[in-house]
Amino acid sequence: MRLLLADDHGLFRDSMAVWLKQLENNLVIDFSDSLANVNDNLLSATYDLVMMDLGMPGMQGAVSIQQICSQLGNTPLLVVSADENPLAIHSCIEAGAAGYVTKSSSGDTILLAARQVLSGARYLPANIPENQPVKLSEKQKQILAYLAEGLSNKDIAKNMCLSEGTIKQYMIKLLRILKVDNRMQAGLKARELLGIDNS
Repeated sequence: MRLLLADDHGLFRDSMAVWLKQLENNLVIDFSDSLANVNDNLLSATYDLVMMDLGMPGMQGAVSIQQICSQLGNTPLLVVSADENPLAIHSCIEAGAAGYVTKSSSGDTILLAARQVLSGARYLPANIPENQPVKLSEKQKQILAYLAEGLSNKDIAKNMCLSEGTIKQYMIKLLRILKVDNRMQAGLKARELLGIDNS
């Protein structure tokens, strides 16, 4: 069995590797510390399980999770994150993650989550309400991810190959959907909704 463990904190990766060795005697674990490094690993190897943090360099929360899941096919992705917000958890599941486990969980719980998604089942933390996340299109999610990074309408338009007027129209609709009054509030809501690291 081969597993990719993606987290930018070396101590967490090392301690997780010790726990994950219990999955199988011949387990091979590769490590990544950024979204770019994850993409490099996926080009060079095939995995039985990918475990990813939301807060690594290059990550745009659930938007990045969806991009990685689209590359993985049937390989399960388990999000392992310090973000315990139900909105972020549901957004990651909706993006294609097979499960979500919080870093505050015990090693046994993280191991259980890994086993569960490897068996084809879904794993969610206990006591997570079944409320559905705000329904957004892929373009709306990408615009929110850029907004959370502090990009202007002009820069968002350039990154997405759209006109600035089109981005303004999207922004008006997004403010209404998110029930906020301005871009700053929308950016904060985007971080919460997509699980984008605030640091």
